[in-house]
Amino acid sequence: MVGQGDGVPPGPRVESWTEGLRRNAIAFISLFVALSGFAYNTWRNETTEAHRNVREASFRVLEEIGELQQVVDQRYYAGRRSDVNRITGWGKAALVRDMGMLVSPATSKQTARLFSTWQTQLDRMDAGEANAEREISAAISAVREQVLRDLDALQ
Repeated sequence: MVGQGDGVPPGPRVESWTEGLRRNAIAFISLFVALSGFAYNTWRNETTEAHRNVREASFRVLEEIGELQQVVDQRYYAGRRSDVNRITGWGKAALVRDMGMLVSPATSKQTARLFSTWQTQLDRMDAGEANAEREISAAISAVREQVLRDLDALQ
């Protein structure tokens, strides 16, 4: 038997897993807090950026549909059916459709519906048909309401 006085140094003490955990508890807790904080901060930054993009696209859609409504009113009520006015309307309808997908799937549907309504009703509206003007204006209103709901949903 090897005794303490035999000149053989004792071997390294084998530490149990729980003893190691207990000894390094502060380090593990600090690491967990740091990683959790980093993950939360990353998630929060991504959410903030997504909301910022939705807001910016929403405001742009609201601005463009306001201007499109003015084009509709000028063409229908004021009789300004110039090619420039028509081209402006097409440009706004297309931009609204394209920006809608940046807001939400529901807004994308409404903006696609607005574009389709514009496409099918423009000539009828220019011919003086009141139903065509009402359909285009109703589609514009539906987009406005949906965008406002999407903005309201951002918290």
